[in-house]
Amino acid sequence: MEEIYAKFVSQKISKTRWRPLPPGSLQTAETFATGSWDNETKLSVLQENYISLWSIGDFGNLDSDGGFEGDHQLLCDIRHHGDVMDLQFFDQERIVAASSTGCVTVFLHHPNNQTLSVNQQWTTAHYHTGPGSPSYSSAPCTGVVCNNPEIVTVGEDGRINLFRADHKEAVRTIDNAD
Repeated sequence: MEEIYAKFVSQKISKTRWRPLPPGSLQTAETFATGSWDNETKLSVLQENYISLWSIGDFGNLDSDGGFEGDHQLLCDIRHHGDVMDLQFFDQERIVAASSTGCVTVFLHHPNNQTLSVNQQWTTAHYHTGPGSPSYSSAPCTGVVCNNPEIVTVGEDGRINLFRADHKEAVRTIDNAD
C-alpha cells in the first residue's frame, strides 16, 4: 500500500502543479507549485494568498520502496492578489497564475537565491463592461493554458485571450466566447 504524506501549511490550497522535467530527463519530478485561496489576515479583511514552490524529501535518501524520505520543504513563496483560480508552469523557471481579480501573472523562479518575482502581468485580462456594470469591473480569470511562448486565458467575462510572454497586451481576444 502506498504511503501518503501530508503537511499543514496554514493556507487553503486551490491548485497544485508539478514542475515539468526537461525533455529527455530520466529523473522524477521533485518540485511542485501551490496556489492559495481565501486566506484572510487576522488584522484586516484583505486576502493574503500565495504562490509557493516546494521540494519533496531529502533527495539523498530513498526509502526501501525507492521513494523519497523526509518532508516537503518550502523553497520560496510570493504574495498573490486575489484567489488563485488556476496555475500552470510556463517553462522550467516561470509559473502562470490566474486570479479571481481578472489578473494574469507570470512569476519567475530564481533558483540561485530561491525567490519568486513578477516577470509579466496583465492586470485587466478579464473584466465586465456594459449596462448594469460600472465602466470597468474585474471578472475572475478561471483558467490558463501554456504552450511556450503563448498563454491562453478564459474568464467569467466570456472572453478567451491569447497572450505572448514578451507582449504587454493581448495578441488576440475572442469576445462572447460563451
